[in-house]
Amino acid sequence: MAELEFSFIGSGNAFAPGGMCWNGFLVDRRFLFEAPPQALMSLNRLGVGVDDVEAVLLSHHHGDHFLGLPFLLLQWKHMGRTRPVRIVGPPETEQIARQVCERTYPTVFDSPVEIEWVEAKPGETLRFGDLSVEPVEVKHDRKLNLNLGYGCELGTRQFAYSGDSAMCDGILDLARRSDVFVSECSSVSEVTDVHMNLRDDIPRVRAAMRADAHLLLTHLSDDVRDVGGLRDTTIVSDFETYRL
Repeated sequence: MAELEFSFIGSGNAFAPGGMCWNGFLVDRRFLFEAPPQALMSLNRLGVGVDDVEAVLLSHHHGDHFLGLPFLLLQWKHMGRTRPVRIVGPPETEQIARQVCERTYPTVFDSPVEIEWVEAKPGETLRFGDLSVEPVEVKHDRKLNLNLGYGCELGTRQFAYSGDSAMCDGILDLARRSDVFVSECSSVSEVTDVHMNLRDDIPRVRAAMRADAHLLLTHLSDDVRDVGGLRDTTIVSDFETYRL
């Protein structure tokens, strides 16, 4: 069975605890999940060709997941990218990106690079080459228009990503279907209605998964250090690559 490769450009939650980079990761060095503020720096540090990124998939519009996008657009405009790129996210992703860039890099869209903006909607499968993606609604910030996780298939392997979410049916559905599940775990034990914790929620996520599946924990606080005996569960680190 072919390996899946996950390279983490960051593993921290919104507060960048202990100097951790904000959460985001690459799959197969081609598909970037989230565009945190340091995304371009982290890709460069990992030695990834930024122009090799075929698609950026955004789970929601909070700044720690989104505000690296202007720097990626700037790189692609000025550093010679010629291939089209897809940017996938909830409704209004393009509008918000343009609003941010108009105030920060107002000419970034005057570019020869073709950008395909793809609106992700729950229940509609998206296909990008050999990657298929099913957006799933999850439970996070109600003031945002939509919060998404993603169930994905690449080749013969299935993986999923929680985005930011409290425990909900969408999270358990993603967990059940995955060979590898990349899940947020924003604290050890804090109880909120927008995030999951290691004590109460992650054991439920692991129990929903197949015995032979692997769980990767990200979007962490800096005291999330020990999985407490959960099988095939890894707490990820900035700039590390996991082949599963």
